[in-house]
Amino acid sequence: MEFVEVDGSEGEGGGQILRSAVAFSAIQHRPVRVTQIRAGRGVPGLKRQHLAALRILATVFEAELTGAAEGSSEITFAPGDRRRGNLSIGMGTAASITLVLQAVVPAVALTGSSLRLDLEGGTDVPWSPTLDYFGRVVREAYRSMGIVFEVTAQRRGYYPRGGGRVSALIEPCASIIPLGPDAGKAASEAAVVSRCGSLPRHVADRQLSSASEALVRAGYAPNGTETTVESSDSPGSSVLVYHCAPGAFLGADAIGSRGRPAEEVGRDAATRFVKDAGSGAMVDANLGDMIIPLLSLASGPSEVSVPSVTPHLESGLHLAEKFTGCRWSVRRTERRFQVRVDPTGRG
Repeated sequence: MEFVEVDGSEGEGGGQILRSAVAFSAIQHRPVRVTQIRAGRGVPGLKRQHLAALRILATVFEAELTGAAEGSSEITFAPGDRRRGNLSIGMGTAASITLVLQAVVPAVALTGSSLRLDLEGGTDVPWSPTLDYFGRVVREAYRSMGIVFEVTAQRRGYYPRGGGRVSALIEPCASIIPLGPDAGKAASEAAVVSRCGSLPRHVADRQLSSASEALVRAGYAPNGTETTVESSDSPGSSVLVYHCAPGAFLGADAIGSRGRPAEEVGRDAATRFVKDAGSGAMVDANLGDMIIPLLSLASGPSEVSVPSVTPHLESGLHLAEKFTGCRWSVRRTERRFQVRVDPTGRG
């Protein structure tokens, strides 16, 4: 068995390399070996959410999986032929549900499969997209590429106890639709969603108010606002500022924590949204990390603008080139970066 060899310490050296490598492996039906997993992190090796994504994909694709243990620095993943239509997995504590979905959604969809998935873990936790960002921004961007999924939260899960419950339905995708080139027109408005769990409503209200005020000061019109109080095992909060329209998918989220004023949480999300939206980019930087490498599997060349080229994006593009033979290039303009991806390998 010939493995695609992936060095997990290359580039940003984090978990996204692992998730992307296994997703590409499942999509292309090519075994992969990932070594030096998360070598660029303070505590290297597999963590619980990485194991959850691996085990879900191994179950869905009847894969042979070795090395799947907490702290492991090397795994092999060899996808089989069978598909499963329903799956339920509890990850325990606050392991990130959205990081699991980030790998599972494209892998399932792009193998012509469907999957109903129930997950228990963290919905809004540090160092990962909030569920609102995934369900409102990532979902719309994926839909524009032909990848269709729905995601619903029955319960929110915050750090440290987690306990969030999420259902996802992933539909088959025949092929990815190329994106761009975009016109580079900056968004002029944004919606705001503010939530808190096991906390007084005024926490969500204050997050919303400060986010809206920051948007207005920067010249953006708040277009649609929402506050909710959720049930949760641990107290927590989140806010999302976003704008989705044909050719523009932009969002910024922030998570509350003990001792952090609600006003600061809302202002943080709005300030980062304004920075990315002001560049006139088609997608925000975090979304670019997720979707641009997948364009190596599209039916033709794509060109997408981003506010910045992150180490995650560079690692993802190198990985995509390794699996697909695509060619890619980055061109800097006055306010943003144009990323071109050609699946044909011709440049």
